[in-house]
Amino acid sequence: MQLWRLWVLRGPNTWATCPIIEAGLDLSAWAGQPRQQSAAAVERLLTWLPSLADKLGGAEDAVCPARVLQRLVVHLQVLAGNLVQFSGLRPADRLGGVGVSPVGLYRLAFEYQEEPVGQACLQTALALLRAAWEGRPYAIDDELRRLHDLADDQQLGPSTFAVVEAARARQIPVDHFNPEDGRYLRLGQGARQRRSLASETDDISALARSITTDKHLTKLLLREAGVPVPLGRPVNDAEDAWKTACELGLPVAVKPQDRDLAQGVGVNLRTREQVLAAYEAARAKSSSILVERFLVGIEHRVLVVGDRVVAVARIEPPHVIGDGVSCIADLVAAVNRDPRRGDGYPSPRRRIKLDAVAVEVLAAQGHTLESIPSRGVRVLLRRDPPHIENGGYLRDVTDTIHPETAACAVAAAQALRVRIAGIDVVVTDISRPLEAQGGGVVEVNTGPGLGLHTAYWNDSPRPVGAAIVASLFPPGSDGRIPVLAVTGSRAHTAGRCLAALLTDAGHRVGRAGRDGLFIAGRKINLEGATAYEKARAVLRNALVDVAVLECEARDLLREGFACDRCDVVLVTDPAEVEDIGESARADSEGSTEEAAEAWIALLHALAPDGKVVLNADDPPAPSSILPPADRLLWFAQTGDNVHVTRHRAAGGTAVFLSADSLVVARGVEEQRLAFGGRPVERDPREQSALLAALAGAMSLNQCGDETPRSPTRPAAAMEAALSTV
Repeated sequence: MQLWRLWVLRGPNTWATCPIIEAGLDLSAWAGQPRQQSAAAVERLLTWLPSLADKLGGAEDAVCPARVLQRLVVHLQVLAGNLVQFSGLRPADRLGGVGVSPVGLYRLAFEYQEEPVGQACLQTALALLRAAWEGRPYAIDDELRRLHDLADDQQLGPSTFAVVEAARARQIPVDHFNPEDGRYLRLGQGARQRRSLASETDDISALARSITTDKHLTKLLLREAGVPVPLGRPVNDAEDAWKTACELGLPVAVKPQDRDLAQGVGVNLRTREQVLAAYEAARAKSSSILVERFLVGIEHRVLVVGDRVVAVARIEPPHVIGDGVSCIADLVAAVNRDPRRGDGYPSPRRRIKLDAVAVEVLAAQGHTLESIPSRGVRVLLRRDPPHIENGGYLRDVTDTIHPETAACAVAAAQALRVRIAGIDVVVTDISRPLEAQGGGVVEVNTGPGLGLHTAYWNDSPRPVGAAIVASLFPPGSDGRIPVLAVTGSRAHTAGRCLAALLTDAGHRVGRAGRDGLFIAGRKINLEGATAYEKARAVLRNALVDVAVLECEARDLLREGFACDRCDVVLVTDPAEVEDIGESARADSEGSTEEAAEAWIALLHALAPDGKVVLNADDPPAPSSILPPADRLLWFAQTGDNVHVTRHRAAGGTAVFLSADSLVVARGVEEQRLAFGGRPVERDPREQSALLAALAGAMSLNQCGDETPRSPTRPAAAMEAALSTV
């Protein structure tokens, strides 16, 4: 069993609209294997993975190594934690053009969620299958743990995941623009894109971020805005900390002035020894230390997006509730059996630790680990933050926050000019006003952790990711720019003309073609970039408001389309789809079949309301799948073309030449545009490319309200397009 090809199709492709890994399999060495031997191998495989049994098809599939591998590679990804479904299998005609017998050669395609996990599961599936067919042992448990750990490493953090999930729910394209850090997101395309770092969006200023990292300055600004905050000031040394504590009145809190996540924070300090020790602990985290009055109550995280509170979580310290029967150690063990609890990331909750700190906190309450608290009695295991990292609890209290308290949280965010903020509020009862119970705001975070309000972390999740995405993209906006895919032997000429036409209409065009990458007429040098990489660079450029992507069939087959959808597919002629290039022929022959596959890839990339522009003088094969008439536009040299005639009879749109005029026909209606005879003087192939370009621009104009206009001066625009050729 060998792999002779491995392609990663990251965009819509000939198999499906989802990302696919396509592998060329050589199982010819197993061809003609006795059925009993294959059945025995499958039985051996099922002893390692009994859960695979339900995934295998009928008796014939169960003894076909390729079919077993197809099911196995998907199942392994699911076991690793990546929920994928699609897979496909097709026979291969030729192995690299070497003349190897096609018996036992296959093309296997399967969906992947994370590319490293998909590739690893393919290798594991191959190794498992070899071991099963050769009768060798296999350490399946160790391998499953490795795959699960790999999938965990690829997982997005809760904040990033919440934003990504919400964006995808609204069909907004999502891309990671930093390969080293998946938290950096690009939402949308081109000039309509927005960017974020987890929950922090691109409209946060450096000044606002700097202010919120200074707790003392933050409190000064909040106090001026009428937001209740604890009194306090920075201190110079340990003795100054004690002096300040006495001035403020005990108890106090000591914390680093410029650290978050409750690093080095000491709370409810009532003695000189406690204050001095807390100062040293804080000093280990920062050189700037703040002493402030301790606020009695429970910490609450209030998430503000824009001008409203979208979620509130009550953060309770780790504790257990007595049942009158179990000792404290057993109560903690029962809590820690929650499968969501672990010793660190990515576990959504942490195990409660029974260490020296816990013993000390219990002793202060008159308990030991062997104590049996009465039913309903709440016993603390820790007092100091960070509570979540130490095994604390989250309770959603969004529906109970008092309107005045919510207004204070919004005022705090607006005072610092932060549109998305996590406001840390300490209060006994969130349903009452802050000042009425001595509560206040102790911190403002510009990149709040959304996990506090999402599933697995919180039993009552809130749609916080959707709220953030809605603040970036108003209703009805999906952040997309119009995308045109141009293919055919004259795609290069048509693409250049199309870019010129759209530029004349006032748009900043990004074009990726065989001659390079162009942004608003300026050539960008991406040495060694593939067609896919050039197209992606166009879609990622913040200057571009229309993308023209020239697509060769071999690139579609090897890499897939550059994004999840396009608005227009323009085919200058079917020759390009049929001519997949010499390098592709070296991999496999059967160009007619591959021509159909490339055309299917384009259809998979086409938006549900997208348009197709075809050459009536050189139409696709009769068996080709075509969209309905209202999504199809023909162009031709003359108006008496049979495809044009039939299409117009059905009320469709067509573009063709008549004498020295260009005719735009919609059903029986015609609009004539004079061109002074120049277009008809050109080479027919070049002339066809110009017609294709104008038809593409017109078709794009029909795709929706946010798409570009057609050229306002078609004749002049055509002259401009001619000058580029």
